[in-house]
Amino acid sequence: MKKVIALVLISLVSLIACSEDTIEPLDPTEHLITYIDAWETLDFNTMQTQVTISDDAVVSLTDFTDKYETTYDSLGTTNVSVDIKAAPELIRDSENDTVDTNSYTYTVTVTQDTTAGEYQFDTDIMLSPVIETIDEIEQVTDYQVVWDEGLIIPPLAGGGEIKQSVTEPIRGNIFDRNGEALAVNGEMREIGVDTGRFVNRATEIEFISKALDMTAAQIESTLSQSWVEDGLFIPLKRISVTEEETLTQLNDIPSVLSTASYGRVYPEGATMSHLVGYVGTVTAEDLDNDSEGIYSDGDMIGKRGLEYVFEQQLRGEEGVLFVVEKDGNRTGIIEQAPVDGEDLHLTIDRKVQAALFNQFVDGDAGHAAAIDPNTAETLALVSYPSFDPTLFTEGMSQDVYDELTNNPLTPLLNRFQSTYSPGSVFKPVTAMIGLNTGAFTPADTLEIDGYTYNQPSFGNYEVRRVSLSDGPVDLHDALVRSDNIYFARQALNIGASDFLQTSQLLGFNNEAYTVNYPIRQSQVATDNTIDNDVLLADTGYGQGQVLVSSHHLAMMYTPLFHNGNMMTPVLLKDATSSVLSEQIITESDVASLRQALSDVVQNGTATVAKSSQVTLSGKTGTAELKQSATSDNQQENGWFVGYDDDARYLMAMMVEGVESKGGSRYPAEKVRQAFEALIN
Repeated sequence: MKKVIALVLISLVSLIACSEDTIEPLDPTEHLITYIDAWETLDFNTMQTQVTISDDAVVSLTDFTDKYETTYDSLGTTNVSVDIKAAPELIRDSENDTVDTNSYTYTVTVTQDTTAGEYQFDTDIMLSPVIETIDEIEQVTDYQVVWDEGLIIPPLAGGGEIKQSVTEPIRGNIFDRNGEALAVNGEMREIGVDTGRFVNRATEIEFISKALDMTAAQIESTLSQSWVEDGLFIPLKRISVTEEETLTQLNDIPSVLSTASYGRVYPEGATMSHLVGYVGTVTAEDLDNDSEGIYSDGDMIGKRGLEYVFEQQLRGEEGVLFVVEKDGNRTGIIEQAPVDGEDLHLTIDRKVQAALFNQFVDGDAGHAAAIDPNTAETLALVSYPSFDPTLFTEGMSQDVYDELTNNPLTPLLNRFQSTYSPGSVFKPVTAMIGLNTGAFTPADTLEIDGYTYNQPSFGNYEVRRVSLSDGPVDLHDALVRSDNIYFARQALNIGASDFLQTSQLLGFNNEAYTVNYPIRQSQVATDNTIDNDVLLADTGYGQGQVLVSSHHLAMMYTPLFHNGNMMTPVLLKDATSSVLSEQIITESDVASLRQALSDVVQNGTATVAKSSQVTLSGKTGTAELKQSATSDNQQENGWFVGYDDDARYLMAMMVEGVESKGGSRYPAEKVRQAFEALIN
């Protein structure tokens, strides 16, 4: 719709009476509207037929369409709207036979969407009459737009080209709960060489390659580029300013130069690398997957961890500036300022993260999680072994990459993101399910004889326990001694359907239980189906098909701190936990379970967790990973979940291959040491 803003369009107040000697004049406004219709639909070919080229134009009529297409493509122009702002009064002489040979100028407002946002301008459009002699009478047969490049956009008047420059946004930083930096944009040193300063090229390159963790061949390849010449700074690699020893060594090499640079810095290094992740240059695959066209060659993108998960918030939006470049001068047209990325503030505590990470030693493989049991805030997510994230942001040699990928302990595997068989640390969960369904009470007992249990539905299968009871077994005794038979039989008493249904209250197969991180969903059974008694019995003591993450496992102990309520996890500082499931167990049941878990440490399977510095409660677990049903040489994963009496921390840790390290005592001791490190 064309809007007349300033003046009312006058087409003709009345038609001049037709006779043999009179001529009905044309209305230039109608011609302008036809031109505008073509303009708004980007029909440049039709527009071309309705213009006459001004003497001031640089572009010829034959290049008219190409000029529009090139300019609009450069600007990313869409949704063009042209409104008539001011129209002239038309001159009509009805008393004489003279022909109206006047040109008429209209003012229009042009609005268009561009890559840099909305661009609007006012411009004048002159319509010139086309006069022909018909039957010896001069007549105006048409009107044409007098066109030059200024009608595309005013700064193009007299010629010029559109140029675009991009301003990169500042990537958001990642901080822990106390404002400590986990990923920031910081100062680095760009290390390079001047080939003209080599004294002994081969020796210096060999030294530089070792210092920068590159190969001599990589450096030679860089120096063999066609543009390289003596006197130029040829960059090789960026390193952190904290690598003072390396910088000092390199400063002694005559050919080495360095300059201040800016890049992504990870102050906590390997301690946080699986959680925080890293950024890297976009790949061809990244660009193929970029349906919105956000990224270009050379851009940085989150590759893994929080850098990947929160890429959209962290990256920000590029700024765009369009200018007209003409005769060496640049005239700004439209600018969209960059929008810097959002900072990410986590509930993670770097001190808790370090305390857990530092308990792992060379040869260990495992993972751990810590939460604040009062708020359900996540304090630590640890995977070990780990890696230095700057190897991926700043580059590494093939030898170093091969060492990482071929390491049998798989340091690139994020273990806290995965799920594992929990073993006996799952028994308190079975207890909560049984207490909720009414299948048993803390005081109910089972008569259990011997080390094994079998029933007809098992066939030849037997459930084994590691210690004998002195009499009937109740919940307290079963937890303290970690009695597999008790929990297997109680799982059978609960029944498969009730077990699966009630487990949803604890976050299994429950869409309401979510974490702001792609941790694999835990499961009670594959396809949430338990179709035989052996599987149900094994499920009761954390074997069978039960798989949990250390983080979810820790969260399943939160009913012990919230009057029986299961809480939702929190990772972002501006979020708060909510109740996932109300009163899974009663306050009396909470007291019974907490007493039992205290006694597990005081005189049960976790006495190694006793400390003179802090009083802990918790549960051990050993998950057997048999290669086959008859295998005796199975790997064992050791677990411990522990919390202190002051409810400062609730930790869950799993260590792989503990069969030769003391079983579940191994992680129990490490968790105790983590508590002691934090308290001291």
